[in-house]
Amino acid sequence: MKVALVEFLNAVPLYYALKKKIVDNDFEFISAVPSKCARLLFAKKVDISNASIVEYVNSEDYLLLPDGCISTTSRVKSVVLFLKKPLKQVKVVKLDKNSKTSVALTKVLFHFKYNMSVDYVWDGEADCELVIGDNALKRLKTSNGTVVDLAREWFEMTGLPFVFAAWITNRKLSSDTVEKFVRAKEKGKQLINDICEESRSLVGYDECKKYLTENIQYDLTKEKLKAIEEFLKLAYSCKAISNIRPLLFS
Repeated sequence: MKVALVEFLNAVPLYYALKKKIVDNDFEFISAVPSKCARLLFAKKVDISNASIVEYVNSEDYLLLPDGCISTTSRVKSVVLFLKKPLKQVKVVKLDKNSKTSVALTKVLFHFKYNMSVDYVWDGEADCELVIGDNALKRLKTSNGTVVDLAREWFEMTGLPFVFAAWITNRKLSSDTVEKFVRAKEKGKQLINDICEESRSLVGYDECKKYLTENIQYDLTKEKLKAIEEFLKLAYSCKAISNIRPLLFS
């Protein structure tokens, strides 16, 4: 059983207990940024990954685990636009290559919330820049400019939480295997202090604990499943993703 792990801080509580063998397992782990985890999953070089939620639509083989996600009900803090000029004056948006979901969310917001037509680039100069994950957390510590939190913008537009990633598998898993991931998530929530102690060099212990307990949530509730469906529908409608499919579970 090969498991791809997103190496960002916000994902660690999902798998910390698995890597530490607090939840007994014989899995093989591969750590990478979200975009690489998605490629490994699609190529079937791993069996499961906590992958960007938009990756789910890319294969008919994909199934979601019934619990465990990276989500928020308001401000996520680690998926943000750093503005160089007022939002309404933005013409060019520089995207982050590390997460397909954050890119799709950016396009959904510009299309449906801001009603703006902008150009998207991966490199070079731009009027604002999408930055995600640990890089966003570190940059926020030194930034004095205007920042737009994309999860907060989504919540204002829809009244729904936002799910950035979930456990996605490319094959049906046994109930025992699924249960290991669910138990690991529950243990991870109980071990936030340990996780923050090990990650204090990133943003500091207190900031880490606040982020993982106030900004990020891990339970895949019915409301969050509704949010996933709404997001995928809007992303498909504005051509931010090229496919859409019903949510199916392992």
